[in-house]
Amino acid sequence: MITASGIELRAGARLLIESASFRIAKGDRIGLVGRNGAGKTTLTKCLAGEGTPAGGTITRSGEVGYLPQDPRTGDLDSSPATASCPPATSTRSCARCARTRSACRTGRAPPAKRR
Repeated sequence: MITASGIELRAGARLLIESASFRIAKGDRIGLVGRNGAGKTTLTKCLAGEGTPAGGTITRSGEVGYLPQDPRTGDLDSSPATASCPPATSTRSCARCARTRSACRTGRAPPAKRR
């Protein structure tokens, strides 16, 4: 079960959600609908324990599953500076930033060379 009490979410100085309280019971499946930038991903990350609300409390009992928008990077924003995928173990160059894959947070393999 997840219980949210008086949560407040912000993106910088911008208020996304104010004073929200709700409960999600075991077995519930929920969907979030809203315009881009409304805070859907931020709320989902906080509910899963991958983020912290600016205010209020979120209590979880049991396991909470979370599937990011882009499973390769952990989120839709896949720039090397902000991606949150697990570190790569290969030392080949990353296709995005030319760093070694072990140094790049996206860890993408370079494209195959065409003949």
